[in-house]
Amino acid sequence: MLKARLTSPAVGLLMLLVGPLSSGTLMAGANSSSVEKRLPDWQIIGTGYKPGTQEVIFYEYHRFILDEAGYIQKRYVEYRLPDQSLKSVKEIDYSTGPAWRPSFTYDDKEVGYQVGVTVENGEGLLYRTSEATGYESARLSIQTNTVIDAGFDAYIQHVWPRLEKQESVPFEFFAPLKLSRYSFAIQLTSQRQGVCQIEMSLKWWLVDWFLAPVSLEYDCSTRRLLRYQGITNLRDTNHDQYSADIHYQWQGDYPPFHLGG
Repeated sequence: MLKARLTSPAVGLLMLLVGPLSSGTLMAGANSSSVEKRLPDWQIIGTGYKPGTQEVIFYEYHRFILDEAGYIQKRYVEYRLPDQSLKSVKEIDYSTGPAWRPSFTYDDKEVGYQVGVTVENGEGLLYRTSEATGYESARLSIQTNTVIDAGFDAYIQHVWPRLEKQESVPFEFFAPLKLSRYSFAIQLTSQRQGVCQIEMSLKWWLVDWFLAPVSLEYDCSTRRLLRYQGITNLRDTNHDQYSADIHYQWQGDYPPFHLGG
């Protein structure tokens, strides 16, 4: 079985389609010490800034549950506003297959909508529900390169050798917010001072025309996500989506993803 160091799924262009994905590093000057003192048990803390500023617009807090073999089995995430009031929660279940195809549920308690994917018998049940639209769902077949929600980061670990060869790696992404799937590509664009710059973009040009590629920064040696810049699916009370510059803080070593299957 293959193992990979844990890295976070904060992938904002994907967030546009599914809901917030991320984990992270607090930037200096963002009251990180006070946050950590209040929440010492969180294993990863992410801070989302308004692009081009030091204004914090949300925090993310991640905790993990392991299976008997020591692999990450589940992830619990809280998303909080700058005043630490709870905005939304997410639960991710990696036990349904390779780590890039987890089941998950996301519940935005502030705005009042839920999305998720349930993986079973080679299919994904995509669903969304809100007071305005009610419950809607769709079933899609799963391919070998299907990626779901926070599984994106595990997929990067899985294809890292191809990225190092400067390949453009395609994959399809389940988007429960749209009850559909989309084609993406990721590519390592540069390496500098131990930081690997990865760009992710939609392959459908009519969509990509309106959405700039997402920029991801990884530590080249540990393959940990350091920074994410792009659109997210966290919405304000007017239902407008945030664009964010997200930094990540890793609090110690973490167990591996299960990349088999």
